[in-house]
Amino acid sequence: MKDVVPVTGYVELDGKPVTEGHVTFTPKVTSNADPLSSGKAASGTIGSDGKFMLSTYGNNDGAIIGEHTVTFFRPDPEDDEQLVMRNRFIPGGKQVDVEVPPADNDLQIHLYRKGPAEVTRGS
Repeated sequence: MKDVVPVTGYVELDGKPVTEGHVTFTPKVTSNADPLSSGKAASGTIGSDGKFMLSTYGNNDGAIIGEHTVTFFRPDPEDDEQLVMRNRFIPGGKQVDVEVPPADNDLQIHLYRKGPAEVTRGS
């Protein structure tokens, strides 16, 4: 089991909070590494205020330290057809690369219908 650190965040689309859905932080595989060695993904539910807390091994324990690819899902993640591409709340095809350092893990994720996403830290 790899060490995790608390991660909280806020997701907005074109300046307005995303009011429902899920986020998944998947650790990136380093070159020449075994894909299974990167560690377990963390996930969280986006609340009506746009905020989320991540869980990996236990409730709200955070995410593994390192590089992650963040994927956004509609409210029912059990339905693969609802992946980002068909989401009316989050624009299709949006994935964001995020570094999870040992500290300062209050993330602000800014998504745009047009243009690349941005990630800032702190509230």
